[in-house]
Parts: sequence; C-alpha cells; structure tokens
Amino acid sequence: MVHALKQVHRLLQPRGRLIDVHNLPVPHRIEIHSPGSAIKAGWLLDRDDFASERLALNAITQAVSEGLFFLEDERDFDFNLYSENVAELQKWLADGWKSAVIPEITLQRLEEMLAQASQPPRIVLKVQTRMICLSVV
Repeated sequence: MVHALKQVHRLLQPRGRLIDVHNLPVPHRIEIHSPGSAIKAGWLLDRDDFASERLALNAITQAVSEGLFFLEDERDFDFNLYSENVAELQKWLADGWKSAVIPEITLQRLEEMLAQASQPPRIVLKVQTRMICLSVV
C-alpha cells in the first residue's frame, strides 16, 4: 500500500491533495431504528480482525513519516448503511465485505427486535470511518 501512495505522490502536483476514506479497524455497531428510537442490537465483527483497514492506516502513517505527505486533516464519522431486513444486510455483506461476521447473538437479537416492532423498523449498520486529507510536501 505504501507503494501505491508513492505512486500517487509522484502523480500529484505540488500542494496537491489526496483524500483517503477507510473504515476504522474496530467492531461496528448494528442498530434498529424506528420512528423516534434507535436501539443497539449488537456488533459487526471481521473474520480477519480488520487486517486490511489496519494495513491502510499504517501505510498512510508510514507515508507521512517518510515525508511524502503532510497530514492536513482527519475526521472520524459514522457511515450508515440501511437495510429493511437481516437477509438484505447479509447479502450486502456477502457481496461487498466477505470477511464481515455478524455474531449469532446479534442475528437473534435483530430478528427478535424486528418481530416485536410496532412500526416498520430499519437495520442500521454504523461503520466507523476515517477521512484523511493529505497534501504533497
């Protein structure tokens, strides 16, 4: 990944900027939202212990420490993914995040909460994300 950052550095003009957005290497909250309420149902884990996210953040740290880029800004935020049911969430994860794992206890709790809801709820996966703005030194 550092190699890719070196290539970007070579392509950017002086004072050029690179914006990087990556998930943080932490479990992500799964909630049930219905009008007027948000209830935590559990966590999304990663079979690989978020290895790719760790590699990406480490590569940025290394590129900054080597003097390729100046860290201009960084901000953490929740990137929310919405689904109507558990099957839809599982399909999205199977298609786009193969190492993601929803623990059985969280799946059970989601199903129970969805079945008990009086109004149509939505499942919200709150992916903790970091935006990093780097500028060419």
